[in-house]
Amino acid sequence: MSNNARFGFVLEYVADIEAARRFYVDELGLAVERSAPTFVQFANFAIASDESMSGTREPEIYWIVEHADAAFGDLSRKAEVSVPIRQMPFGKVFAIKDPEGQPQYFIEFAQDRPSRPAR
Repeated sequence: MSNNARFGFVLEYVADIEAARRFYVDELGLAVERSAPTFVQFANFAIASDESMSGTREPEIYWIVEHADAAFGDLSRKAEVSVPIRQMPFGKVFAIKDPEGQPQYFIEFAQDRPSRPAR
């Protein structure tokens, strides 16, 4: 592949972002790396309370790429696309199906994405 994807994070969708944040911080001791009103990222794990990319609210696995357009061009020739490339506030995202038919999401982060580093 022209872009080396690296594991980013697993994203879990939750109904109450603040209750989930408190659980992961207070009960499990995770440190917040980035946050926005509907998103909290820990090391290799994140929670969100907005709409899922798939529409199912199932957990999503994200792989980070430097150039989403190039990665999409390469991977779309090798695997079935389940989510076409699209520009979101946080970056360019697309998904392909793995051999089990599960979506694998790829993201090129936006330079000025809505989430901010934790202080």
